[in-house]
Amino acid sequence: MLLHRHKTNESIENLYNSSNILASKYNIHSNKLAIIFKGGRQYLYHDVKNSDYLLFEQAESQGKVLNTHIKNHKMEKIEGVVDVTTILEQIQNFKNE
Repeated sequence: MLLHRHKTNESIENLYNSSNILASKYNIHSNKLAIIFKGGRQYLYHDVKNSDYLLFEQAESQGKVLNTHIKNHKMEKIEGVVDVTTILEQIQNFKNE
């Protein structure tokens, strides 16, 4: 479930209340969707249509939409692991509001 949305002219960055997905960043111009998972893994999905992205963003379960609409796109694993400490703190703050 979407907790927080931040949109600029270039991208949309979100935080989620999800069992596995912490955050996403969607580049509006290149249609690339980066997803950060709880373990710190990060994946980049290419050519994600805006309609598929909006389904993902607005879903009650991002994981379900990831499996049905996003995983069929070209994907690459971004090397390294993201330190999720700050992201988890931000999520907790939004949950407490």
